Amino acid sequence: MQLSIAHRSERGGREANEDAVGFCANKMQGCFVLADGTGGYEGGALASDTVVRRVLEHYHAAPRADGDLPGTLMRVAREALYNVRELNPQFPEMNTTIATLVLDTERGIAYWNNLGDSRIYLFRDTCAQSLTTDHSVLQNMIDAGLYTGTLRGNCQRNVLYAAVACDDVPEHAVQSEPFSLHPGDIFLLCSDGFWENLDEVVMEEKLRQVKTPQQWIDDMMDEVSTLYTPDQDNFSVLTVWVEEHEAGSDLG
Repeated sequence: MQLSIAHRSERGGREANEDAVGFCANKMQGCFVLADGTGGYEGGALASDTVVRRVLEHYHAAPRADGDLPGTLMRVAREALYNVRELNPQFPEMNTTIATLVLDTERGIAYWNNLGDSRIYLFRDTCAQSLTTDHSVLQNMIDAGLYTGTLRGNCQRNVLYAAVACDDVPEHAVQSEPFSLHPGDIFLLCSDGFWENLDEVVMEEKLRQVKTPQQWIDDMMDEVSTLYTPDQDNFSVLTVWVEEHEAGSDLG
């Protein structure tokens, strides 16, 4: 098995893009990170960029995939955010979500973590499964049976109780048990500006119509762009395909 990667990030209708996307990978293993800064003019873009860069620097210095790594990378992200806050006292409340995925095709395993409402999906046989749970007040209400509606379209869906700067890491935010990879598995990391505007059924339909990661990303991003509104949130996505045989891989 080997990895093939594609990603895009768009500003939408906002003045600045507070999403950050990055990866450190070769064809066999890698670390993939997506963050969505919060706070607008209060430094969200700086927060997300700093966290993504620091997590990838840590992985690059000692690339591996084991059960300790997801928790370690989360601590690295939190320390990076605290440090950048100290260096920029004008942004005392800057914060960011994060979703981090680590893959090793030689050992056939994956690990991940997340804080906030940036998501990681698995597409197996083109069927979508969310590997992460949103740390939002509304999602908590849905899980507790206190709300029977859906997240999409609800003006309260982005009220978060956890992000990188939270005091306590929620349960299930870190996947430290090895997850077995299958040839053909497809992972998707995305910000809430993406999944809010594109439901899983459409993601699956678009996937069935393409042959490459970049084509899938471009088709989905084009679909989100058609829903443009003046205040449309930034929307970002990164996909990693676990391919059985060598194909045209974009690792840049």
